[in-house]
Amino acid sequence: MGQAPSQPGPPGTKFRVIGAGMCRTGTKTLNEALTILLNGPVHDAGVQSLGGSNHQIQQWLQIMKEAPHVKSFGQKKHVEYLLADVLEGYVATVDAPAAFLTDELLDVYPDAVVIVTTRDEESWWKSMQHVNGMMTSWYIPLLVMWVPKISVYRRWRELFGGVTVWRYGDEVINKSTLKKHEDHIRKVVPKGRLFFYEVKEGWEPLCKILNVPIPDRPFPHNNSKTDASKVYREVVTAGIVSWTFMICVVVIFMRLFWVNKAIEHNLPAASSS
Repeated sequence: MGQAPSQPGPPGTKFRVIGAGMCRTGTKTLNEALTILLNGPVHDAGVQSLGGSNHQIQQWLQIMKEAPHVKSFGQKKHVEYLLADVLEGYVATVDAPAAFLTDELLDVYPDAVVIVTTRDEESWWKSMQHVNGMMTSWYIPLLVMWVPKISVYRRWRELFGGVTVWRYGDEVINKSTLKKHEDHIRKVVPKGRLFFYEVKEGWEPLCKILNVPIPDRPFPHNNSKTDASKVYREVVTAGIVSWTFMICVVVIFMRLFWVNKAIEHNLPAASSS
């Protein structure tokens, strides 16, 4: 929440960074910083999987459907193909669901480094609860069912829940999920490719990880709780507008139907007289 979808660059763009940080750890800030430092588009999986192109949305739904049930070599390679396809043209990815598929991304991009944005558990959980309260509301899937693209949210939420159960044993992200996620990342990522990073540290450690010069511009800060709340309000407003439109269409259709029936009923009487 809090950032617009990005467009991929040309095919063959070198993919350099797997952003494996948990949601609400500064992933949107890392997105903007990597866009500047790597001079290319970053794929925010949370944003692109709900608000990107129709192709990206469908690819992410398929990835989340297949990844937890891989049993054969062919199934594994198909998930890797889907990931490579949806990330074609990007220099990096951040946020879930991609962050929860770091294992798979390591095989797709063996030369990429893994940067895990992290923060104090208490402050993270306070922020995560705020987002959970908005995104897990029972009425959201119903409210947005007529809104283009994000009408898939009900299906997206079901599949995302399947991924979190498969990877961490949690149906929804809870307070313990952060530690489970970071412990899992430590187990699967080779030490030479793994870097933990707090966005409050600014440019210097990030530039050191990427071996690039520090840019002569302020470090970005993106997606505060206020930003997330703003996007949530926009989604709710869009949902209300879409339902208002659909209700108006139904009312107009019904009115035309009954007017037509009345005309048909009166025609025989007019003919006989």
